[in-house]
Amino acid sequence: MGDSRNQDNNDSRAKLNLLFTIVLFGTIGTLSRFINMPSSVICLGRAFFGVIIILAVITLRRERPDYEAIKRNIGWLTLSSFLMCANWICQFEAFKYTTIATSTLCYYMQPVFYILAAAVVLRERLSARKIVCVIIAFCGMILVSGVLQTGLHFSEMRGVLFGVSGGFFYAMVVLINKYMKDISPMNTVIVQLAMVSLIMLPYSALTGAFREVSITMTGIICLLVLGFLHTGIGYIIYFDAVNRLPAQTVGIMSYIDPVEAILLSAFFLKEPISVYTIIGAVMILGAAAFSELKQ
Repeated sequence: MGDSRNQDNNDSRAKLNLLFTIVLFGTIGTLSRFINMPSSVICLGRAFFGVIIILAVITLRRERPDYEAIKRNIGWLTLSSFLMCANWICQFEAFKYTTIATSTLCYYMQPVFYILAAAVVLRERLSARKIVCVIIAFCGMILVSGVLQTGLHFSEMRGVLFGVSGGFFYAMVVLINKYMKDISPMNTVIVQLAMVSLIMLPYSALTGAFREVSITMTGIICLLVLGFLHTGIGYIIYFDAVNRLPAQTVGIMSYIDPVEAILLSAFFLKEPISVYTIIGAVMILGAAAFSELKQ
């Protein structure tokens, strides 16, 4: 009886921790509006400060990275780090060119990309139910993009394309993680964030991104919060909760993130939300969530 009660308490605590991190991640789009820096520099700062806080926590816990596991998976870790760079850049570029609602919903096409990629690469069975979910989500994305209402506006479509591309790259990162063997999520994240920092530093320098940085106190504070809180502390709590909860619970609760992002953009940034956006949001999130439910 006592063991059952303790297990229930642990599950409840893990769900609260997961809810905290999901709500935290939902504020990234709004927070990015106050960081007047190129996307590559935001990615660099986010990864660098994230690594610092994670290493600090590991040191306080008197733990150490599993170098043997990292060595065994270094090829996949390197590839996933490059894809994570592309994922983050596309995500922040999408925020610049379109509304938080549109960019976030397009980004959340990633379950659709994962379903299709898993069918091709992992030979997972593509059921009729999943095919229907893919079609519904794609139709929802068209509604969210606004192309049916206003036509093709270059700036807006760039945001849509960046959002969809970010979702694609994120799906590829998740897919590659399936190939990693005997390595903990914490070790995976440390290496990926460290590699993202090493990749984005020369990339930002070569593309002249540092010359475009507008340094303001608000921007610096928001970047520090994004790195330390959202990436460092957020990732530690998130992966600890993920390891304790069923995948289905994690998948379903994750859809709080885009709903929160849409509401924050409407109430705090005063971004317009049309009826088509709402319908498209229901189609995308509903199809993605339904695809993760058990038969």
